[in-house]
Amino acid sequence: MADVTIIGGGIIGLASASALQDRGYSVELIERGAVGFGASYGNCGLLAPGEVVPISKPGVLSRIPKWLFDPEGPLFVRPQGLARDLTWLLRFLRAGRVDRVRHIASSLAPMMRRVNADYASLLRKIARPDLLSSVENLMLFNHRSEYDRDRFTWDLRTELGFGHTFITGDEVRRLEPAIEGPVTCGVVMTDWFHFPDPYALSMALEADIVRRGGRVLKANAVGFEHRDGQIGKIVFDTGERLDVTQVVLAAGAWSGPLAKKLGLDIPLAHLNGYHVHAPRPNVEVRRAIYYASGGFVLTPMATGLRIGGTIEVAGPDPKPNYRRADVLAERARAIFPALDIEGSTRWMGPRPFIPDTMPVIGAAPTFRNVTLAFGHGQIGLTLGATTGQLVAQIVSGEAPDVNLAPYSPVRFG
Repeated sequence: MADVTIIGGGIIGLASASALQDRGYSVELIERGAVGFGASYGNCGLLAPGEVVPISKPGVLSRIPKWLFDPEGPLFVRPQGLARDLTWLLRFLRAGRVDRVRHIASSLAPMMRRVNADYASLLRKIARPDLLSSVENLMLFNHRSEYDRDRFTWDLRTELGFGHTFITGDEVRRLEPAIEGPVTCGVVMTDWFHFPDPYALSMALEADIVRRGGRVLKANAVGFEHRDGQIGKIVFDTGERLDVTQVVLAAGAWSGPLAKKLGLDIPLAHLNGYHVHAPRPNVEVRRAIYYASGGFVLTPMATGLRIGGTIEVAGPDPKPNYRRADVLAERARAIFPALDIEGSTRWMGPRPFIPDTMPVIGAAPTFRNVTLAFGHGQIGLTLGATTGQLVAQIVSGEAPDVNLAPYSPVRFG
């Protein structure tokens, strides 16, 4: 029986296992599918420390009605999802008030300030510093007015210590000569980088964990057996049971039902993202690019060029609507007309979103041997190494380096 059993084999679970092993714990990972193959695989690979301002923010509310009825828009709610997730959506919109946005951004900032250092340490430990690029990310605009319209976000990021440099269209093209089309200006995102292969990161972590004595079980956890305020066994969908000592719930979008089995009602939604991955893109790009005017991220990967984005509320295990992925590729041609998507693959996967876009990190209030770490939304990869360190501190009884009160699992009452 391992000292700690982690439910979830994405970046959060893997980083937590690695940090726990550093403290001498034996670990085992339980993953319902392939390790690292959910959102940790399909994301755009961004390490985005300044992404502290939530999606729901001043100015977004007025655009929501149009988005809800545009299946090709940046945020779309499938009709069957509207009734099911209406309460979640209303909470999401309420989180966009100025006072709430400031609270959320200020709460995320202490964790985000350390993500680069935490990843540097983690990558050194597994001898894979090559997994992170050293070129800062770029955001593009067709018009200066698009940047000015979102000054609330830029000013708040700057106020919290996350800088950026505004540049002209000529400067944009000096950095990325392949960019064409209507781009007139951009922003260099200070200390934002990217992982050229997020899946390789997961695989490297898994290999290191196994090398150090950890084990990985492919199984679908569906419940628990408990006694005297402690979880004693994890129950699988096969009916089999696994004895446990300490449990970490880090199952991403699949954490909600298991949290309910722990007596917690946490508003966790599956918000699907899409990507198109072009193996031979025919354009040369050095850095991750967020094209604000097109609403997508374009990331140079070790295996090609990834174009990703969108938010779709569709519930668990929906049938993919790959038209949303195709639209991203079409829009990418606005700035890269020569883009070749021949032989490309398309992906859809659920990101675990909580309405205030802050994850749940902390000890479970109901069972003294359970730690929670899920709901990271679109910043899961960014916060992977840092969340792993915090989980290890919680499990070992250390005082966390960050005030975790804003991430409490009981903040939704």
